[in-house]
Amino acid sequence: MAKEKDYYATLGVPRDASDEVIKKAYRNLAKKYHPDLHPDDKAAESRFKDMNEAYAVLSNPQKRREYDTGQRVIFEGPPGGPSPEAGGFNFSDFEFNIGGMEDLFGEFFGKGRRRIPKKGGDVEYQLGVDFLHAVKGTEVELTMRRDGTEKIKVRIPPGLKDGARVRVAGKGSRGEEGGPPGDLYIIARVKPHPYFKRVDNDIYLDCPVTVQEAVFGATVEVPTMGGFTKIKIPPGVTSGQKLRIKGRGVSSPVEGAGDQYVVIKIAMPEKVDGKTRELLEELQKINPYEPRKDLW
Repeated sequence: MAKEKDYYATLGVPRDASDEVIKKAYRNLAKKYHPDLHPDDKAAESRFKDMNEAYAVLSNPQKRREYDTGQRVIFEGPPGGPSPEAGGFNFSDFEFNIGGMEDLFGEFFGKGRRRIPKKGGDVEYQLGVDFLHAVKGTEVELTMRRDGTEKIKVRIPPGLKDGARVRVAGKGSRGEEGGPPGDLYIIARVKPHPYFKRVDNDIYLDCPVTVQEAVFGATVEVPTMGGFTKIKIPPGVTSGQKLRIKGRGVSSPVEGAGDQYVVIKIAMPEKVDGKTRELLEELQKINPYEPRKDLW
């Protein structure tokens, strides 16, 4: 992942800087760019916000490792703009200790500032979901680290698509000064299925048939979202032809149920002996045809 911001440059420290060097650089910048010293100075406000963001990542060992290795680092602040006290986000939910933001700024600017309750930031969680669980719905248990370890159960609704977001109210970052917590957003990453393929709310399934079944027709059993069912293969079916099973696709509370399409794949025999070859040659003589005629 390409880094959009150089957090080390923001704090003016080398990439191998120790935690103490990073903390000292941050404290010096906090004295210089705090909004109380630069009222109505948008540039100073922006610099203050950037340095808080940089410190929030680099002072957290796990997030610093993710940043250094090019992984995505989720950084979110509460809505409503930057906070003069903490740069617009809740440091406690990054699971690190920056030495006490209130003590830090109290040292520089004095105690007794009016504290405004702020809602906590939203949190995103990438969740791998089994294909059939996404289709039929399920319930999962997640372990969240907020006040200790908290286990929460999340209902995955039926018909969930890859990349869909499931909101869990009040399970995001803690609020500040008595403000409400943010929300948790589960981002579904649906795992592929070995033989089912989903297109919108329709399900596609490749079904191999023998030459005899294709020529004479047959009744075969195929899997669906609701279990196995029997379908009729019409005589003379061609490879690639789709047979529709109405209402056996993905059922969505909003969009209704899709269909399942069985795609015929004519499978040739693995071995052709002399007798089979003679019969096929005789068939060609009796019933010659050109399958590519008028195609191009």
